[in-house]
Amino acid sequence: MGVVGSSLILLIVIGILVITHEFGHLIAARLNGVFVEAFSIGMGPILFEKTDSKGLKWRISLFPLGGYIKMFGDADISSVKEFIPSGYTEEDMDRMSIHRKKPWQKIMVAFGGPLFNLIFAVFVLFFFSTINGIPQSNNIISVPEESSVAYTSGLRDGDAILMANDKKISTFVDFMNQITESHGKILKIKFKRGDEVRDIEVKMYEEKDGEKVPIKLLGVTQSNQNLSYKTLPLLEGAAFALSTTVTYSINNIKSICKIATGEASVKSVGGLISIAKISASSAEAGIANFIWMLAMLSIMLGSVNLLPIPVLDGGTIVISAVEWMIGRQLNKKIVETVFMIGLVVVVALMLVGIWNDLSGCKLFR
Repeated sequence: MGVVGSSLILLIVIGILVITHEFGHLIAARLNGVFVEAFSIGMGPILFEKTDSKGLKWRISLFPLGGYIKMFGDADISSVKEFIPSGYTEEDMDRMSIHRKKPWQKIMVAFGGPLFNLIFAVFVLFFFSTINGIPQSNNIISVPEESSVAYTSGLRDGDAILMANDKKISTFVDFMNQITESHGKILKIKFKRGDEVRDIEVKMYEEKDGEKVPIKLLGVTQSNQNLSYKTLPLLEGAAFALSTTVTYSINNIKSICKIATGEASVKSVGGLISIAKISASSAEAGIANFIWMLAMLSIMLGSVNLLPIPVLDGGTIVISAVEWMIGRQLNKKIVETVFMIGLVVVVALMLVGIWNDLSGCKLFR
């Protein structure tokens, strides 16, 4: 898939995930009596705007990069006097400002976004398992690109993976778990081609300036050859969706904690280019793979946003919880300083992701 196609898929993925996230904040805000000024699909200059009966401006903006909501008072506590919508008094707006809400209400509003991402993933996985079905015991791979690490290492379409890192491989998910565990390391693979069993070692890293740069993608997908699907009953499908969402959420948080403690390299952090590659690869592999990838990214967005880092929803939850425990609002300057530190951390991680992506592009080698 070319750059244009990959970019289009990326915009669709970001749009779905971010709008789902922001819609969660919108629902939570309204349930807690917070006045929401605007909900925008896209960013930048407004192309279309319609105000509903509750004063919420529904917008479509020029740049299709996700979206946002604007809650009354979320910029600054003084903003309760800046804008009085038609039909409301200053007292109404003061009462409906996010700053005037109790700490537990602020927690609910902050939690709404990540919760909706996780709920979205649960529903996607539920319908996936009960309608499409989940793949059963297929260890056969497809290698779509000749430029991939898998192809240059000797893997081909139709190869059956028997073992990876001395662990038996029964399903493609088993193999993907071993690939993830091998980022920045050697991946030992035993596979079968026809009647012949072969062993190879794949370097899941590149050596640059004396340093190992982890490779994130092996470049394989699950083959449709001899692939069978098991459609789960409703209750089993629900259990599968919930357990998968919980498991992947925990794994995402563990991975970030490993980076923070130095157990994993920051070179494993990816940015938009990595997401675009994964999204495009999944789309090329078929609608089922794309839907699965969408659920995984929604879980990632939801779980990562719950980390206790200021500017993320988890940071807001922690600050509100502290205010709840001490019975008063924290000093404004302290909150601003904490949020600025959080912003620096998040921006730094984004820049690291972008740098890692660019370092992995052939153009910059």
